[in-house]
Amino acid sequence: MTTGHTSTEPHHATGTSPGAPRASTARRATVTTTVQRTAHAELVKLRSLRSHLWLLGVATTFTMLLGPTQSLGHVLPGSNRTVTDSDGALAEALSGVTTSSLLLGVLGVLVVTGEYGPRAIRTTFMLVPRRPYVVAAKALTVGLAAAITGAISVAVAVTAAAIMFNRVGVDAGWTSQHTVRVSLGMVWYLVGWAVLGQVAGWVTRSKLGGAALLIVVMLVAAPLVSLLPGPVGEVLAALMPSSAGAAMISTSHATTLSSPAVGFVLWTGYLVGLSALAAWIVTRRDA
Repeated sequence: MTTGHTSTEPHHATGTSPGAPRASTARRATVTTTVQRTAHAELVKLRSLRSHLWLLGVATTFTMLLGPTQSLGHVLPGSNRTVTDSDGALAEALSGVTTSSLLLGVLGVLVVTGEYGPRAIRTTFMLVPRRPYVVAAKALTVGLAAAITGAISVAVAVTAAAIMFNRVGVDAGWTSQHTVRVSLGMVWYLVGWAVLGQVAGWVTRSKLGGAALLIVVMLVAAPLVSLLPGPVGEVLAALMPSSAGAAMISTSHATTLSSPAVGFVLWTGYLVGLSALAAWIVTRRDA
């Protein structure tokens, strides 16, 4: 007599192993932990080099002091310079951001290229074989440093300038129409140039080359393409990273491409896309 055999193994209609979700979660946790540990190591490197701290400090000081100093010139008795509205006052308060963004971009370049000279980048890649994790960790570290110092310096500059302009009847405080949005945009603008500086460093692997590429993107690319005839030049110039960043922190715009919302989307897209490009380039070549 033959007896029926009953299988004790579970049948899964989807064909998916019950351990698959747990394995996927474990992989995500491993990636997060690796990036966090690498970012912590990058933070230690950032704090250990005086040149990096000096650049960060000078950039913070420029944002914090230049705008209020220029604002003071508008309110002193006998001054020929006058600001009559809150938008003009806000522009004066944050006038130091232009120089600070360049300094933070150079900081981003040095954070990357500083490891290529003494070949320390090989040790970094040996400890963290997945190179995109290193790119992400460096961007996270420098971006966080730029965000913290930028938020503090922008807040101080806007508050100090508002106190001065209020003496001459110009409302430039935090309750003004564009102040909060522009201030937050300025912080993201500073973070962005620090990240783009790192991208320039990854691409060139050279301090001078990275700084030169950064300056081209920041100051040369948009004016150069604007020389193209017709609306093509105007559109291409508006799509450049520097133009997108400027649109994001603007208080008025003439076209849709120069609106703050479009500028924010383009700016953020450039940061994500170019960082991904840098990670791809790093994985494709030797250290």
